Amino acid sequence: MSTTMSLNRIYEIVVLISFLYSLYLWIFNAKSKQQFYFYIYLLFVMLVDIIPVNFPYLIEFNRNILFACYILFSMVYFGTIYYQKIKSKSFRILTIIVVASLIFLNIYKIQNQEMEQLSFILVISLPVLFIYLSIFWYSYRLQNVDESRMTHNFLFWISSGLLIWSVFFIFRAIPMYFLEENDPKLLSFLITTFSVVNIITYLFFLIGLVFVKNERTS
Repeated sequence: MSTTMSLNRIYEIVVLISFLYSLYLWIFNAKSKQQFYFYIYLLFVMLVDIIPVNFPYLIEFNRNILFACYILFSMVYFGTIYYQKIKSKSFRILTIIVVASLIFLNIYKIQNQEMEQLSFILVISLPVLFIYLSIFWYSYRLQNVDESRMTHNFLFWISSGLLIWSVFFIFRAIPMYFLEENDPKLLSFLITTFSVVNIITYLFFLIGLVFVKNERTS
């Protein structure tokens, strides 16, 4: 088994554990609101990135359609989370404009192209949105300090994971087709590195799920 395949297997295990633990929190600990119903997002990740790889016969239509749905869902899901948690009128207005614009732009692109290959705009819009949301949350949190530690907030772990994932994803995605033709070894290194980043990202999510205590959800 190659290094990349081994890393992908670890990634799948971490995602599965995160999903099961998030589901456990929802069913038994009544922490679903504070954890943002995170099992829903993780279920989507498994439907798009894990089940089709391991059980391809279960999903026989174009996988790019799944990725496009995942991107649109993630925009709405994380946009809603940060909109609810950041009490800044300017941020909320800007977030509505940014998320709505990206969704409409991507739907337009999807309707006007074949899904044999995801468009650059569709691929790059999600990490750009993640970077915007994460950095704004860090800035807002530092400007509105309270008695609780930043690491005691589940959004800290979400924001950290999303920010790391997004930065590395951009470095992997933008030069991908160029490197495929001109430097396959470097592309292979980037793919392996990104597999490690995927693991780190979902480990951050899992840490947040396990160690962040319940908080009032009103």
